[in-house]
Amino acid sequence: MKSERFDTIAIPDSLSQCVRKGIRQGEKIYMRNKRKKTMIRIATAAAALLLCMGFFASQPALASKIPVIRNIFKFLQKDYSYQGDLDSVAQKFEEPEGSGNTGEGESGGSSTGSDYGTAGGDGVTADSVYTKTVDGVTVSISEAYCSVEAIYLSLMITSEEAFPATMMDMSEQPIIYLKGTADYSFMPSGRDEAHGYANGGNGSMEGKFIDEHTYAGIYRIDALDIFGNDTMLKESYRALDAFDMDYTIEQIIGDRAEPEPLDYRGKTQADLEAMSDEEWNAFMNEITPPDRNQFPNKYENWWFDGPFTFKLHIEMDNDSTQVVTVDETNDTGAGLYQVVKTKFEITVEEKCTEERIEQGVFLVVLDADGQLLPNGSSQFADTYAINGRNVSKVYVYVCDYIEYMDDIKGHRNDSNFKQILDERALYKKEIVF
Repeated sequence: MKSERFDTIAIPDSLSQCVRKGIRQGEKIYMRNKRKKTMIRIATAAAALLLCMGFFASQPALASKIPVIRNIFKFLQKDYSYQGDLDSVAQKFEEPEGSGNTGEGESGGSSTGSDYGTAGGDGVTADSVYTKTVDGVTVSISEAYCSVEAIYLSLMITSEEAFPATMMDMSEQPIIYLKGTADYSFMPSGRDEAHGYANGGNGSMEGKFIDEHTYAGIYRIDALDIFGNDTMLKESYRALDAFDMDYTIEQIIGDRAEPEPLDYRGKTQADLEAMSDEEWNAFMNEITPPDRNQFPNKYENWWFDGPFTFKLHIEMDNDSTQVVTVDETNDTGAGLYQVVKTKFEITVEEKCTEERIEQGVFLVVLDADGQLLPNGSSQFADTYAINGRNVSKVYVYVCDYIEYMDDIKGHRNDSNFKQILDERALYKKEIVF
């Protein structure tokens, strides 16, 4: 049976690494909180937020003038991948006195048509230091939290027009991406994506719609997205007390709730299954519009164009960081380099031979009670959420990838899971913090 989802995927040269990353990302999504959120619960939470924040705007025309909600972390943190009291450690961005609603952008000129957004119909712009408006869409950044492993930002997005119907992920959160760029004061000049630095400007958000015109979410930037494998830059970053960040959101992109299907030109499922691989590929190329392979595209996505540009001063929380460096590999080729614990997560960096990497490995981390730690939303698979867990020590295991997926994984809920890992892992280590 042919499948357009799989048969049209281009196979990269680094197949083993891509497969490993992709399936481990699936593991993380599977392990995320999948509790059902009924419409009553959503309505109740939204009503509570509106009441507590003094947020009473009910008309679409007022969307660009809605006051910034300053406690998005508090509103979302119980359902966030990296659960914990983000609100208590959040850096709150307060508008400087006299900023906003002046009719002028930061440059001192009219904001209409400038990089700082467009004025509303009455000539009054919502733009300020932490709030930017473009074509009826307003983005506000109100909070930040920064550790040696990640930068968390809280955002509120409002639109004068109702948000299009949006696809939900497995945890029933709307699938929304940010596409943009980020520059940091500590970065050497000439560092860019072409040299392996993705900069953290592109990624997905976690959050929810408060109403059809308003979305509140948390955007997380992995430190690895900033410095990659540059060890010197990583150490420089970890030593910082604060830094400046220029952040530009070029596009806000959502997955449509009902993507436009391809036109199979009257062919039945039986017709498609009867095709050879060559016939299938030729037919798919024939019926797929060229612009459907772009991201975003009008068939599968909706989007708002920016730019929404912010200048942020980010304060680093170094006090909550503990680093344990192991730096060893055993005779199976598997090993461990470093484990880093911050306030909300643990990140594990393996150290394996190239041969072992090609064969495939899978990391498993148990808390001090021998319970499996869940992955958070990081695109890097080896970052684990620790809220409510005893992580005074953790147990790290490096398993053969195929053996884990085919067998060991099925014992995750068994009472003797730790014993199974002790016996079958390629490498194991107890880390005490």
